Amino acid sequence: MFSSPSVRVRRRLTAKPVEGSVDSTDTSTITKQTLKRSMSLANQVGEVTQSNGQREGVQSTAVFDVVEQQKQQQGRAADESSTHHSLARKRQSTGSNSPKWLAQTNRQPMSGAQPEEEHIDGRSDQQRLWEIGFDGSALESTVPRSVGAPRDWADTSANQANGQRTLLRGEKHAVFGVAGFPEAVRQQVAAAELRGAAVTAGLDSIGRFAYVATAAECSVWTYDGAASAINRVHRLVLPDRTSLAETDSPLVVLVAAGDEQTDVGVVVCSTSGQLRYWDRVAFGLGGTDRFLSHTIELNDVADQCCRIAEVYTGLVVVGTTKGRLFRVTLLSAQGTPQLDVRALCGGPARVGVFGRVSSLLGGNAGTPTAAEADDTLIALAGGGRTEIRHSRELLVLTRARLAKWVVSRTHPERLIYSIDIVRALAAAAPGADAAALDVSVMSSGDICVLAALQTPSAARRLQVAIAVLRSSRVSTEPEVVHLWPLRLDYDGALGHNGVERPRLALPNGGPVMYVVFHRAVAALVVTASGFAFEETMLFRPSDPLLGIATTPRFPHALQEPSENRLVLVCRSAGIISISVDAAKVLGTAPSALPGPDAAVHRSPSATSPARDFQAQVEQAVFFGDGPHNPLSFAIASHAPGVDAALETAALRVSQAILDNTSHFIVDRLDLGAHLRERLRYAQAVMQFISDAGLSDKLSLGTRAHLCFHAEKLAAASALWDHQNELWARPHGSAPQLLANLVASFLDSVGLQGRDALRVFFRQHVAAVGDLLVFMHRNLPALRRALENSETGRHDSQLISFEANRILLRILQPALAFRFQNAALYGREHPPPSAWSEHPAILDLLILRLEDSYKLCRDLSGSYCSSIYERIENSALPNDEDPADHSRRLSIFDDAVSTSHASLPPAVAPDEESRLSDHGDDPYASPLMLLRETIDQMAPLANLCFRVFVNRIAYLQSASPTDAHEVASRYDAVRSRFLMCLVPLARAPIAFRLAEEYHDLASLVVLVFTADRENAAVHLRRYVQRFGREFATALLAYYERRQAWASLLYTHDADVAICLKEYVDQKTAADPHGPMTQIGWIHDVKVRDFGSAAAKLARAGRDSQEVDQARTMLSLSKLAFFAVDSQEGIRDDTIIEARTRLEDALELCEVQGSLMTYFTAVVTSHRGPSSDPVWRRRDDDSDKKAVLDAAMLTSSSELRHTRPALYLVYVEFVRRVWNARSLSVEDLLDLLTFSDCTASVDASDSYDVSVRDRYSLAVDILSRASFNLPEQAREGALKTIWRRIFLSDDWPSIQKKLSGNVPDCVLREVLTHTSLYSVLDSCLGLRDLAHPDWFLLPAHSFAADDIEYIVSTRLGPRFSQDLNDASEKPLSPITSVALRKDYVEEDRQLHAAIECGLDNYYAEIIRIVSDKLSQRRPSLSPGGDFIPSKSGSQSANTEPLDSDNDEDVQMESK
Repeated sequence: MFSSPSVRVRRRLTAKPVEGSVDSTDTSTITKQTLKRSMSLANQVGEVTQSNGQREGVQSTAVFDVVEQQKQQQGRAADESSTHHSLARKRQSTGSNSPKWLAQTNRQPMSGAQPEEEHIDGRSDQQRLWEIGFDGSALESTVPRSVGAPRDWADTSANQANGQRTLLRGEKHAVFGVAGFPEAVRQQVAAAELRGAAVTAGLDSIGRFAYVATAAECSVWTYDGAASAINRVHRLVLPDRTSLAETDSPLVVLVAAGDEQTDVGVVVCSTSGQLRYWDRVAFGLGGTDRFLSHTIELNDVADQCCRIAEVYTGLVVVGTTKGRLFRVTLLSAQGTPQLDVRALCGGPARVGVFGRVSSLLGGNAGTPTAAEADDTLIALAGGGRTEIRHSRELLVLTRARLAKWVVSRTHPERLIYSIDIVRALAAAAPGADAAALDVSVMSSGDICVLAALQTPSAARRLQVAIAVLRSSRVSTEPEVVHLWPLRLDYDGALGHNGVERPRLALPNGGPVMYVVFHRAVAALVVTASGFAFEETMLFRPSDPLLGIATTPRFPHALQEPSENRLVLVCRSAGIISISVDAAKVLGTAPSALPGPDAAVHRSPSATSPARDFQAQVEQAVFFGDGPHNPLSFAIASHAPGVDAALETAALRVSQAILDNTSHFIVDRLDLGAHLRERLRYAQAVMQFISDAGLSDKLSLGTRAHLCFHAEKLAAASALWDHQNELWARPHGSAPQLLANLVASFLDSVGLQGRDALRVFFRQHVAAVGDLLVFMHRNLPALRRALENSETGRHDSQLISFEANRILLRILQPALAFRFQNAALYGREHPPPSAWSEHPAILDLLILRLEDSYKLCRDLSGSYCSSIYERIENSALPNDEDPADHSRRLSIFDDAVSTSHASLPPAVAPDEESRLSDHGDDPYASPLMLLRETIDQMAPLANLCFRVFVNRIAYLQSASPTDAHEVASRYDAVRSRFLMCLVPLARAPIAFRLAEEYHDLASLVVLVFTADRENAAVHLRRYVQRFGREFATALLAYYERRQAWASLLYTHDADVAICLKEYVDQKTAADPHGPMTQIGWIHDVKVRDFGSAAAKLARAGRDSQEVDQARTMLSLSKLAFFAVDSQEGIRDDTIIEARTRLEDALELCEVQGSLMTYFTAVVTSHRGPSSDPVWRRRDDDSDKKAVLDAAMLTSSSELRHTRPALYLVYVEFVRRVWNARSLSVEDLLDLLTFSDCTASVDASDSYDVSVRDRYSLAVDILSRASFNLPEQAREGALKTIWRRIFLSDDWPSIQKKLSGNVPDCVLREVLTHTSLYSVLDSCLGLRDLAHPDWFLLPAHSFAADDIEYIVSTRLGPRFSQDLNDASEKPLSPITSVALRKDYVEEDRQLHAAIECGLDNYYAEIIRIVSDKLSQRRPSLSPGGDFIPSKSGSQSANTEPLDSDNDEDVQMESK
């Protein structure tokens, strides 16, 4: 019956496992059958190995069954032949034996004699098969292993080769999709979900068969790839399916089909106790209709079957909710199928499991225990084998107790112990409420209990923990030696019904454990210090777990702890497996398990938060985007604001994808697919973070860089596709520009090797922007080198064309990706500097556009004359004249007529068709090259504009000064390249680009040049679309072209609304501009007479023609009358404005009188003539007449002593002669030059006011002072009085009045002076304010004003460097000469003062005052006063600083 130790050793030496026993049979026959079956199965395994590559998890399980069968058969023969079994051997007691990963600890010595037939653990002092050899040396395991190094989790080629899909892969664990549901099973699950029926699923222990069951039907199929040829669904009808509720799922277990590995048996038990057993499902002769059935007598309507477990080959145990256990025997003593059910210990009347304890102690077997009346069965778990034939340990877990049984097919069952598990757990976790959830057995013999702990905290959340129970002997009660809490929280509630309870699975008895929830699985690796590895995998809510694989029938027979996997069934994804590489985990973990009293604590994580985030992001990116991945990838950040760790992790993952350095990326021969896959991964980084709601945890710069990485991969993918298209050309050699460019670029950075192009796309996609910069720097030199010959010129054209294609294939996909994913990456805000907006790339785009336009011109000159003529006749902005390299006028220049600078009409359709009738290869057909180049212009322009816009947006926040410069350059570039599309027959595209980039000025030009026939339609549509902005651009176009009629008489109501505002804005910005001249017309049209009067007055003062000024001022005066009649305004503002208007009109009259005067002088000098001098229009006649007038009206003293001022006088006479308006200062100069009327009669040949020129000058200055700056006003007043004082011969007067002269003579002499006449006129006739506009001789010197007069007022106007021919003087004057003449005037005034001028001036003032006092006594009470030195100091005068004030005041009314 029992094997001796020596026999076991010999069998290990021959690598023949011997564990297990069978009934008496012929040893030789069994051995032959075993060897034949082993060879057959070994061949099958070899075929599976060859076909499936390195499918290690499935292979290890399948091969393990082969070894197990060999163990059983050979063990039976050994048991029959062995004569060394003794009762003493049975009495040997062994404790738990820890393997290498769980070292054996000190045991307490056995005490007392054991029962005569005490259960013996057959695993005493065993070590693993691969550890002990003949002489203690290591032997290789009999289990086939993959050749080579341990499996690398980074390599998924084996899984993909055998059909497995990688769903998650970490450094030490992985999840694979093993197989999906067959269509029939999928329909069964979908129908059950639709009805709301309960669905359960599971797999067998050898990893070949799976089932899905509802209350009415169970589907079994083979999912192993080795049996794919017979992969069909077997549908089993379940017992009592009509009476069961849909919410009650049956109990199903897949059992071994005898000795067959290719078939499976199925045991199904309903909750009411209806049993059915199919011994062979796949190859049974009777099919699925052949089964055995039996009914379990529960004898309690409140009791239900709730647990089922296969304990041993041919032995199943069924448990009920109230703790009753039933042994179900599937094999007879002869090995034939049977279905025999018996309650354990033969006590069907017993209420609870633990009633068996009383029978063992001599109590009444039929009386239930009161303490067990409310207990509930939780779990059943098979333990290790025993020395008793066909027997096995069985662990039974209820809510309150944990019991250990030994059950057998042929022998009575034994209860070994029963402990209060709740009390044991509570003792290990003081202060916490504990509850047991599941139980399993480790290979060392220790018991693992999955427990729920609830601490008295505010949250009151249940925490899941693993409790390890150990006993010193087989029959002694175990104690809790370790209690390790898990990091995850258990959200289920403990109770009797409707509770989700996690399950504990130990696929190989440890060290890898799995805690399986409804939507989560926690993978653990146990070491001496607790959990060396803990990872939780979440499942999507739509794909919960339906079941897991049953534990092997021999859990203590360990496999090598390198990979331990758990196979599960998901609702939608089908069958998946979770594997943990225990060898990697245990490589650094301590192996010695501490004693019960040792304190075990979890070591803090050695990884940084960034590393943790990186692992989460990697798993989600590389495995979470599959459509059939049942796993749920989640990430959370609790950092306030931006999370630096999350940013670092995201950038690391994205950069690794960009650089192709991530070990998760599978290298592919198809480089295009490889690039597209990397692009998908790069985008998934941000998508995952966004789906988790953590976008705000990334800064704008980080999000932009993540977008840049994906952009570059999109560009690389498109560029590689383009190169493949070139390689696939049916004829001719493919252009090698890209390949050569990449090779040169890599060589320039020190990278050399074979196949540089593929190396670049695999490893250096991040440098795609640098590649464009490199092309920009080297392409012009390459083209210049080729253009030395005719063939070289053609090659240069092809290179230019191909460079455009490369540029387009890089930037177009990149910017398209950025635009399409703007919301994902949060790029609505001003972005950081992008790789695509590098200044060199901007220059490259501009250069490519210029070269392409030039290429179109060169090609059309040889092959298409119509397009060539259009290009030559088009004047684009910033074009150069080929003759003198000067800038040609374009449609954007001011005052350019439409006939001069308009663009030609579109190309006729027949001309377009000519370009497409010469093949489809631009490298072979020049006409096709021309067409393709023309087609490239629009996308190149679009890219150029977009890059400019992005660059400006970045610089506006980074460097506003640079942003302004780039914006100015952009305006020029945009208008030029929009207009160049028109001669290339791409006017519709130019319209669309102008609309998109809001270039309204170019849009207006396109309307009037490219499509004149539909101009009105375009204008109406654009005004409605763009509103005021387009109307302003249209009015600016009219103003620039001086199309005043179109501007003022627009028929569009929307434009008319904007016109008033536009005119007023232009007038305010430039008071002397052209809008002032014509804006009043629109004011009159809208009956705004006040604004019209102001504009007319300003236009009259600014007019260069006297007649025009007089007309404008007269119209302004008329508008004033209209204002009076319309609004009845009579305030001081209107009166003041009208007074100034009258003064301006008087200035016009004065200039008219001067022109009449000079004409009369010349006419009287020359005599009567049939052709009046003022009607001669030739320059020579005018010049001679001007010189004559100046000569006749000036004194010899002025001509000889002040020659420079005489030339000034001549110039002023010329302006008057030509009816040009004089400024106030010029007019005052002209009036105050000496002897201007000496040769003219006192007749009425000219206005009398001109004769009284000095007092008139003072009067004009007093009226027009508001229009002059302070310095100009004071200088003009000094000039007037200085020349008044110099108009008399004061030395002669002094001589006459020297000596004893009577008063009458004094009075007579002084009253005949010019000074007397001026003072009398100013104070009497003109009633000028005194002393505001009067100066003393000592205050009239020009010394303080010479610099202003020479440098600012007269010097620039008389310079010989003037460009305007109409403004050039007859004779240029130097600044030195002007200064000399003003110094001469000061010298003469100083001499006059020495001759007594001050005294004479005071006496003349007294005489005039006495004279006026007789007529107006109120003028001067004493008749004796002293005038101030300057009129500007008087408080009675309030000069205005601006000539616009009166207009503003008028407009405000």
